[in-house]
Order: sequence, then C-alpha cells, then structure tokens
Amino acid sequence: MKTLRRRLSDRYCSMLRHYVAKSQESVLARANGLGRAAMAGGLGLLDMARIHQAAMSLLLHESGVTTARGTIMRASECFLMEALSPFEMTYRGFREANLQLQRLIEDVKKKNISLRLEVNKRQQTEKILRNRELRMHELLVEAKWMEENLRRYSDQILHTQEAERLRISRELHDDIGQALTAASVALQGLSDTARPGRAALLADALELLQDAMVKVHDFASDLRPSVLDELGLLPALRSYLDRTAKRTGLHVWFRAARAAELLPADEKITLFRVAQECLTNVAKHAHARSVRVTISRTGNSVRMVVADDGRSFRNQDADGAAPKPRLGLLGMRERVRLVNGSFEIRAQPERGTQVKVTIPLRHAERTRGVRKQIQAMCIPDIGSVR
Repeated sequence: MKTLRRRLSDRYCSMLRHYVAKSQESVLARANGLGRAAMAGGLGLLDMARIHQAAMSLLLHESGVTTARGTIMRASECFLMEALSPFEMTYRGFREANLQLQRLIEDVKKKNISLRLEVNKRQQTEKILRNRELRMHELLVEAKWMEENLRRYSDQILHTQEAERLRISRELHDDIGQALTAASVALQGLSDTARPGRAALLADALELLQDAMVKVHDFASDLRPSVLDELGLLPALRSYLDRTAKRTGLHVWFRAARAAELLPADEKITLFRVAQECLTNVAKHAHARSVRVTISRTGNSVRMVVADDGRSFRNQDADGAAPKPRLGLLGMRERVRLVNGSFEIRAQPERGTQVKVTIPLRHAERTRGVRKQIQAMCIPDIGSVR
C-alpha cells in the first residue's frame, strides 16, 4: 500500500506540475485515470488529499516555478476535482444504490406485513375449515348411526308386523274359523229338523254364515297365507292372484321362474308383499283391465315385474289436488331396501305403471340341495291366472 501511494504521489506531482505549466485537457484526462487507479488500489479520499497536499507543497517551493500563486491554486483545484471525480461518481452510485435499497427494504417490510396478515387470515380460515370438517365428520357419523338405527327399527317393525299378521291369521283361521264352522254345522242340523217356515230363515242364516266364513278365510289368507310357509312363494302368489282376479275382474297374467324358491324366507315375504301392494293399488286406483306379474332370474338375482295397463301415477296427481303421500310405495321401498334389493317404478301416461324389484340371491350354495324338490313341484313357468 505504501509503495502504491508513493508511486501515485510521484505521478500526481508530475501531472500537476505539467498541468500548471501548460493547462492541457489531456492532462486532466490523465488525472481522472489517476483517480481511478487510486480507487482500484484501495486508496480513499483522505489518501488523495494527502497526496495533493504534498504535491502542492513541493510545487510551491520549487525554484523553477514562475507562475503566480493564484494561478497555481486555481489549476491545482481543477486538477484535484478531476482526480476526485471517479470517487464522486462511485459515491454517487453508492448513494443511489443505497436509496434504492432503502426503498426496496421499505417495500419488502410492507409486503412482509401484508403477507403476515394474509398468512394469519389463511391460518384462521384453515382453522375454521378444519373445525367445520370435524363437525361435518361428526354429523356424518351421527347420521350414519341414526340411519343404521332407523334401518334396524324398520326391520324390527316389519318383522313384528309379519309376526302379528301371522298370529292374527292363525287366530282367524283356527279360532274364529272353527267357531264359524261349528255354528254352520249346528245351523245345518237345525235346518234339517226345523219346520218349513223356520227352515227358510235358517237357510238364509246359513248362507250368511258361509259368506262370513269365506270372507274370514280370504282375510286371513291376505294377512299371511299359510301356503306361503307350507308350499312356497310361487303357489302363494298364484293363489293370491287367483282370488284377486275373481274379486276384481282383472285379467291377471302370471309367469314365474322356479329360481324364486331359492330365496330365503324374508326375501320371499318381501316379493309377496310387494306384489300384494301392487295389485291393491291397481284395483283401487289404476282402472286397469289387465295385470302382468313376471318373476325371472337374471344372473345371481331374482327380478319381479308388475305391470298394468291403467292410469299412471302422474295422471292420478294431475287432477288439481295436492298429491297425497303414498305410504304403500314407501313401505315397498323400505321392504326391498331391508333385503338389499333395488326398487324401481316407471309411470307412463295412459300406458300404465310398471314396478320392478330385483333381489340378490343369498346363500345360493346352501340352497342347491333344494333344487330337486323345487323341480318336483307342480309349478308351471308360464300361466294365465284368469
């Protein structure tokens, strides 16, 4: 560093002496280069001031200088300003860069504050969303639990209903039926020994009693046909459809596949109750002439279709009155859902209504041994009840 300062001091003194003597612009350009060399060597403003002071002292005391003192001062000042111009430009660039840096720092601070506020806002939002998600999960679990309870309660209600139907049907058939039969036998005996005037009254009473016996028998069969438990689904359906056709005048066309007997007891009861409800709706509301009931096997499931040619549900609701809730349809859907089946209803204006129920075959391997017994039954695949 000292060697560099000494060398620069000698060059500075020589250039200053030359400029004072001749005032050439080329010398000022060399002074600018001298300032850049000093900056490159690590010298500062204080070092340049010392070099200038030493050169001025030497220049003023030299015996060969005849120039006036004022001229020397003005020329040296100009020379010094040119030598210091690289420092000035550098410091000015530093100041501008520093100002830009300060402004950038302020912008970064502002953006940092804004970003922190945004992060806090998002954290609060995420916390709210997490709480809502937890609440939704709790509600979903609770809803599933309630749905499972409702399904279990519905299952219990339907099983209780079927048990009560069976009990009432047996009581009607056993107790009331036997009482009516005994009364009929007694009246028959009295009519055989009665006088002609009373014999006619007894005959009328006996006819009324026989009609009551038929109605009680039909009512008991509708509640829970004994043939459903004794012979199976298809004979029970055929018997019910036959009674319905005779009672309502409908032309009932029945087709059944033997695979329906492979279904467990609950599924058989479901198909029978759905068919029963469909025929009741057709007789009451559809104004139909004929009904087609088909049971077929599709893959590993059994499908029952009940179709009529009467009015559809839409036409029944289009009379200007508010549609009434169809509890029968809700009951059918619930029954089918409880045995993991699918329920579909299709209503076409002026073309009738079609109800389709599909129930999967469960425990098929266990029921393979029953197939020979089913094939031995006298159940036709295709037949017209009436």
